[in-house]
Amino acid sequence: MNVAFLFNSDHPDLDGYYGSPIRDLILGTQVLQHAERHMRVSIGDILTFGAITQSGNRSVAALIDLCRAVYRPRQFDRLLRDRLEPTYHSATVYCWLFQNIVPSTSESLHAALAQDPSYLGSMDVDFSNLFHLHFFRNCLCEEYRLRGTSCSIFYHMGQNEDPDTKVLEAFEKHGFTVKYEDVGARRTIFDDYDTVEHFRRVEDFKHTFAEFDDLGPGVASDLALVLEELHPKLFDAFAAAARTLARAETEEDCAQAALSGRRVLNKIADYLFPPRDELWNGRKVGPNQYKNRLWAYIEQAIGSIEANSVILLERLGTETDRLVVLFNSGLHADVTKEKVEAGFAALARWLIEVIELSPEAARQPYVAYEKQLRHFIGNLN
Repeated sequence: MNVAFLFNSDHPDLDGYYGSPIRDLILGTQVLQHAERHMRVSIGDILTFGAITQSGNRSVAALIDLCRAVYRPRQFDRLLRDRLEPTYHSATVYCWLFQNIVPSTSESLHAALAQDPSYLGSMDVDFSNLFHLHFFRNCLCEEYRLRGTSCSIFYHMGQNEDPDTKVLEAFEKHGFTVKYEDVGARRTIFDDYDTVEHFRRVEDFKHTFAEFDDLGPGVASDLALVLEELHPKLFDAFAAAARTLARAETEEDCAQAALSGRRVLNKIADYLFPPRDELWNGRKVGPNQYKNRLWAYIEQAIGSIEANSVILLERLGTETDRLVVLFNSGLHADVTKEKVEAGFAALARWLIEVIELSPEAARQPYVAYEKQLRHFIGNLN
């Protein structure tokens, strides 16, 4: 889930300078260093004052109503309301938002921060909620990727000529190994995957996949995070498959759901290993050979892994073949809803493992935004 940790930036103890002290406070708890979850972190001010100013209704009542709508958790509510509510009309709230954090880590971090007087509590955030989407996603800056003691500091579109080494040194001081990561056009003006409609599809996907056997909310959340970086448009294919499967009643419905799974595999192949004219290890990898392209990506990603690489390739490749056969079963009779659901659950586990072979290779920081970039460049010319 996504969880926001909130702070009173105007608290006297911070003396008007809050970004670095709050960062050191959070890192100093040593909670994140023991969290093996892949998380992305966004930080910044919650801009309720600015929203009220733009709305034209600057009354205190309107501001309080807005804040009550913004600070409304759905399932994880650790807000310290006796501290938070006085800030509605008198102080700026500063936020660290963790995407894909587990409840146990959230609880530990909340407990470690609770005694600090500037801390206002924590809450879950749902990007399919219009208020949460605007204030916690679109108005915050995505800054870091964390996994245990590994940290990536984000930069956009090659603009890293003069990195802020103070941030790097701060993370290293708290035991992190740090590198810089180009996140391309994601979360820039070229990123139009920032609508409520898009995140409702994401939530539909997570809800459906979380109910499959042996998956649960954790795996669904993990998969959602990596899909967004592979290509946000994949959620369209997954959501369509999930909707088809959810309402499947007849054998024909199940066949259509299976064919939706085949389209998902095809899209995954397009983004992991785009079609090319030349052969790969003697096999065709054109537009129609999506199974070969999935194999080719696995071979390519696994090339840097020395231990058990042959065994790993055989296992993941065999599972690729099995999934292709299963989802092609929509073309034939005797396909059941249970069989297709099991196939989608296996697809989720397989895709997470394939991406984990080389997360850097799987991420596509420019591909999803190529159309917008080309349009922009064309207008400049």
